[in-house]
Amino acid sequence: MKLIIKTVITIVLAATAHNIHAQTDPVKLPAGFAWGADLGGAIDLTGNDMSSINLDARFGYRRGIVNFFGIGAGINMMVSKSNRVFPVYALFQSNFRIKPSLCFFDCRIGCAFANLADNQNQTPLYASPGIGVNLAKGKNFSSHIILSYQYLGLKSYTDSETTHNLNGIHMAAVRLGVSF
Repeated sequence: MKLIIKTVITIVLAATAHNIHAQTDPVKLPAGFAWGADLGGAIDLTGNDMSSINLDARFGYRRGIVNFFGIGAGINMMVSKSNRVFPVYALFQSNFRIKPSLCFFDCRIGCAFANLADNQNQTPLYASPGIGVNLAKGKNFSSHIILSYQYLGLKSYTDSETTHNLNGIHMAAVRLGVSF
């Protein structure tokens, strides 16, 4: 855990140093169709052992103050259980400025298709607000890291052996991503 935190801090500091130099000559991505992908992980804050590795893909549009607006889908693979969650969501990213900036707001809201133990299936609310930091930008791409909160509205259920008291899963997540 300490190694992950040190790595995230190092990446953010390196991005900050890079972007301070880049602020004098900002690169603006072209308006129009955009797509991207994120890879990350989430730590379960509720004690239900639902920490996960996440992979997301997104498609949408960018223009002006809107860094990204579109739809996305992902797979969240729980590390210590055989549960899988497939979120499908609307995505909005913006720094609320015309000029490029270091940080931006990231909001994802939709539903998730959850495949839980003993063939239990649920379709709960999925919400994930976060703050992103731009790492590197080129003429046609940008990379970022996002620190976010995730809510997965799973309900309690009973399988063949026990009752699982989920009542909503709260997670802290980190995503490393790229947009084109």
